Amino acid sequence: MCDLRGSPRNPDFLSEAFAAFGVALPVEPNTAAGTNDARVLWLGPDQWLIVTVQPEKPFHSAPITGGTFTDVSHGRAILRLSGPDARNALAKGCPLDLDPRRFAVDRCAQTAIARINVALDHVAPHVYDLYCPRSYAGSFWHWLTEAAAEYGCRVGRAA
Repeated sequence: MCDLRGSPRNPDFLSEAFAAFGVALPVEPNTAAGTNDARVLWLGPDQWLIVTVQPEKPFHSAPITGGTFTDVSHGRAILRLSGPDARNALAKGCPLDLDPRRFAVDRCAQTAIARINVALDHVAPHVYDLYCPRSYAGSFWHWLTEAAAEYGCRVGRAA
């Protein structure tokens, strides 16, 4: 997992990032995009979180004009919440409107859930990936499994 910074107005940056990850960087706020190999979350006007299924692949060594990489793989834990009522379980501690008409698949946001800062990614119908600081992972796991139990949702590691 890495943090990528660069200008979305620089066509060389965008094309080289696409060549490196195989995914076009989402430039619309709070959107995500992905393939089977990588998922990219928009975090800010010039910042993306790149998540790969092959963390050993050295994306950070790929030259991208005008871009900078920071390895953040050891700073965040990734949990996956799934089930027909996953949205209701999240709503117990999340202030965002998670109605599918507002927070559809391929939407992401940075928010606080149970007073812990997380990046929330709606990856598929009834499936959410949650990125929390590793130092809070135990507390967040506990809160999330308790919230999910009421609704029969599953909490596990993201793929």
